[in-house]
Amino acid sequence: MSQLTRLDATRGHHDGDVATLVARAEDLCRTIAPVDLDGPVYIVPQSRVPEELGGRSVCYGFTAPDLDLYLQDTIGDGWRGRGPCMVIDDTDFASLDAVDAEQAFMATVLHELAHIVDRPVVSQPDPPADPVRVKFEALCVGHAVSAEPAIPASTPPFAGHGDRFIRAALHLQYRAATAGVTVAPSRICAGRQYGLSHANRYREALGDETGRLAHASIRELLDRHPPEAFSRLWADDVAHWQVS
Repeated sequence: MSQLTRLDATRGHHDGDVATLVARAEDLCRTIAPVDLDGPVYIVPQSRVPEELGGRSVCYGFTAPDLDLYLQDTIGDGWRGRGPCMVIDDTDFASLDAVDAEQAFMATVLHELAHIVDRPVVSQPDPPADPVRVKFEALCVGHAVSAEPAIPASTPPFAGHGDRFIRAALHLQYRAATAGVTVAPSRICAGRQYGLSHANRYREALGDETGRLAHASIRELLDRHPPEAFSRLWADDVAHWQVS
């Protein structure tokens, strides 16, 4: 059996279970995006994060370019140098079946990984020179994720989760399934919550691209023109939102 197989559904939820999920998720990220992630990747359970740095987050997960620095003390002995980092909510796992907990965890990991690989630079090579500024930015991020944002009515619901993000997420979802971790596309991207068509329609619009480019860098394939059906679906969704 692969290391990426699901947790035994008969086990209780405790720190060991979450640590196992974290290890599997980090392994999964490196497996499905080996070209993009050429160094360490850090997945931090929200239950371990100090309150002021995002421990009270209202998000299922979050990431930021320098999040590995903000949480370096929390990462502790696991620190292996600069690398992309994400925080994943595990705070309600005691109320979930083990399989449901794993599905929720992996879905959020894939969502945040799509954000990471869609950045101009996946990981910053050097830390900022001013540690006071790092601490200030860390507190700003912690504050930002701890309350529902006030979003102007003119902001589209898909802001930050547009066509590039959807395309990245669907490629990662396909690769995860190939690696033995099956998560429905609708748990990762697109759909009604973003004012968009269902994720399955976007997956169908990609055609055979996910399989054809399964070993390519996600960031490089995002710079290629997507299939026409995908671009048309995205344009139709945006146009529908603009007139609604």
